[in-house]
Amino acid sequence: MALAWKQEEQVYILHSISLYRKEIDDKTNKDAIQITKKLAEEIHQKNPALEHRTINSIAERLPYLENLLAGVFEKEHYAKKDQHLYYTKPRENISRVPNLCNTRHAYHGAMTDYLKEYQNDSMVYNLSE
Repeated sequence: MALAWKQEEQVYILHSISLYRKEIDDKTNKDAIQITKKLAEEIHQKNPALEHRTINSIAERLPYLENLLAGVFEKEHYAKKDQHLYYTKPRENISRVPNLCNTRHAYHGAMTDYLKEYQNDSMVYNLSE
């Protein structure tokens, strides 16, 4: 079972959300996944408090938190301990299209439903105006 994220750990990722959004803006999903991995590696290297975390776990947490802060899906689709962050940092263009860089997180079924209806590998992220 995955190690639960503590608030004091995920603060390092939360501080990177604006940069993350700028980096993936106007990129295909394939490119955004690579950017996510690269940024996760940088976060891991720059923050000794996360040394017990894998780069992959950070790469999975980045899009989860980005979606949460943007208000993607419904609030109850997120872990109760994270719901206080729901829609607290909307995207510049207020888009609520899911960040698909981590589709392993089911968001209590919401991601699966979205993918059945809208999956598109050539999607380009548009997070700014």
